[in-house]
Amino acid sequence: MNSPLAQPDREADGSSSRLWPCRYSWRDLDQQGAAQLWTELIDWVDWLRHRYQLGSRVPACWYRHDSVVEELTALMAAHSAAYRCDRDAIDLPREDLTAWHTQWLWPVMERLTRNSDFSACRPHHCRSQNHPQPVHADLEGFVAEDIATHVPRTAEPTIGGR
Repeated sequence: MNSPLAQPDREADGSSSRLWPCRYSWRDLDQQGAAQLWTELIDWVDWLRHRYQLGSRVPACWYRHDSVVEELTALMAAHSAAYRCDRDAIDLPREDLTAWHTQWLWPVMERLTRNSDFSACRPHHCRSQNHPQPVHADLEGFVAEDIATHVPRTAEPTIGGR
C-alpha cells in the first residue's frame, strides 16, 4: 500500500522536510548498519545480563525474539542517552542515571517477563517462531474510504491568519 503518511511534509516555502530514521531503527537499516547495531547490541546485552544478573529475564536466546531485540535496542539507546555526556559535563551529578533504572530498565524487564514467549525456551534450545500476522483483506479499501471523508486541502495553511 502506498501510504500518504510516507510522503514528505512540505514547508511553507514549498520545500520538503523529512524526519530521518535514527541508527536504532532496525526496519530502516542497511546491511552495514545492521551489522554495526548487532555488534553493539550483543556486547551491551551481554554486559547488561551479567551486570544485573538477568539470565532468567533475558535468556540466552534473546536475539531470536524480534520484539525482545526491539525492546533491548530501545533500552540500550536510553542507557546511552543517560550515561553519555559532553566532556565538560563528565563530573556533574546527574539524575538521569536513576531515571534510567526506574523509568526504563525495570519497566522493560517487567514487559519482557509478561509479553515475551520465553516459556518454551530452554538454555540450549529456543522455540521462538515468527508467525505472519493477518490483516483483513479490506484494509486498503477501508483506508481509502476514510481518507475520502476528509476535507481536501485547497491551499497551504497560513501562519497567523495572513
